[in-house]
Amino acid sequence: MDTNEIKERLQSDPDFINIKRFDYSMKKLLERYPDGAPPNVIAQGLMMTEEELEVMYQNILGKMREIIK
Repeated sequence: MDTNEIKERLQSDPDFINIKRFDYSMKKLLERYPDGAPPNVIAQGLMMTEEELEVMYQNILGKMREIIK
């Protein structure tokens, strides 16, 4: 699987994550981390750095705060 295919599957397949040890399955990851995965695992599954993940998280929180106001 090349990088473009991985990125496409991340966008189109709701169960796909880029972690082989979970057979590329979000369901299997959630079985291992039912209360939420650590940031390094989330970042790996989404093909981003932990810093990029934090920026994305803060952007999402900002949008949610605006909606709630």
